[in-house]
Amino acid sequence: MRKKLKFWLLAPAALAILMFSGCGGDIVATVNGEKITGKELEQRVDEVKTSMEKQGVDFSGDNANVYMESLRKKTLEDMIDSKLILQEARKSGKLTPEQVQEKIKPLKEQFSSGEEYENFLDQVKMSEEEVAYILNLQEQVTKDVPPVSEEDVKKYYDENQKQFEQPEQLQVRHILFFSGDQDTPVKHTDTEAKQMAEEVIAQLNQGKDFAELAKEKSEDSATKDNGGLYTFSEGQAVKEFSDAAYALGPGEYTQSPVKTEYGYHVIKMEKRIPAVQYSYDQIKQRLADQLSEQAKQGKFNDFMQEVRNKATIVNKLAEKEESNSKK
Repeated sequence: MRKKLKFWLLAPAALAILMFSGCGGDIVATVNGEKITGKELEQRVDEVKTSMEKQGVDFSGDNANVYMESLRKKTLEDMIDSKLILQEARKSGKLTPEQVQEKIKPLKEQFSSGEEYENFLDQVKMSEEEVAYILNLQEQVTKDVPPVSEEDVKKYYDENQKQFEQPEQLQVRHILFFSGDQDTPVKHTDTEAKQMAEEVIAQLNQGKDFAELAKEKSEDSATKDNGGLYTFSEGQAVKEFSDAAYALGPGEYTQSPVKTEYGYHVIKMEKRIPAVQYSYDQIKQRLADQLSEQAKQGKFNDFMQEVRNKATIVNKLAEKEESNSKK
């Protein structure tokens, strides 16, 4: 499982900042009198646009302007929310440097390295102190939320047992070369992509490591960094890919490129993971924690909605859109 960071409002705000802006230094919004400039918006979205392009997102195409303008409006809303939560967090009391470190410690320990933690801070565009103030606010707002009772946990399990089923899964590695007319960051002709896949198979036949080749050559940004590792259940992968993978035995790889709508794949079977039905005893503690966190998150979200309702917010992009719609 991935880390369950108890930092509820920042992740959506950070991950939604995906587009490019060109507003210059004009004021695009104010939050209780605090300004957000076009330059700040432009800097934020330009950074994330670059990051997204590295992950394979293509910002060209016929609908690029419409898509980016929509994301631009969402970005500003998220910046307003971030500004608002920081303002409210500052009202919750002054933290000493020692208290900042105390508040941040449990969050920091959830990261595998200092670099990963620093990347998180860079992603949410906040300092360690600002994060600590928000965590402190969350604690104060949710301190009276009682733990979910065992009766409620059992009831949820009984009513949602399908959530705790895991069908048989296939764990494979794959290397992909894009081809065709799809809107992809890398474009090859069908012949080029097939040839590149054949060259990879030749290297594997010579003893090259599959995971290392995937990191070096695969064009699938979602899996290449972990050596092409991909785990799926029946029906989750396109038919050609699934059929080829299920035909392999553990440790075997396809001797010919596998053509799908995405391009050409080379696939290696790692293992079959048997189906599992998690019992209540196996899942109850994790489920209790999850439901308790959801209750706290719900209360905090309600609190922040009240804060937003009372705030004085001017969003010039939204005002401009509304004005244009009336013309």
